[in-house]
Amino acid sequence: MSEVARTVVDFYHSVICPRCQVSGIALRRVLERHPQIEVRKVELLTNLARARQSGVSTIPALVCGDRSLTGIVLTPGRIERFLASLGSAPGS
Repeated sequence: MSEVARTVVDFYHSVICPRCQVSGIALRRVLERHPQIEVRKVELLTNLARARQSGVSTIPALVCGDRSLTGIVLTPGRIERFLASLGSAPGS
């Protein structure tokens, strides 16, 4: 049985950020339509160096390779478009 290749996306957030909580709920709903996407939650406050290395300066943020999505709130539509665009990303 062959394993399906998965695309890994980092979700930078903070447990004390209400915008991140709203975006996390939207992300979980959108992920139901993208079983090939694996999301790793990255707590910003305990991973500042990693966030800087990934170019993250604002949360919430989704990062996959050199692609990222940030904003005050990540809406389901914006998340959907970002995840769909990853199918055409090199190495995804």
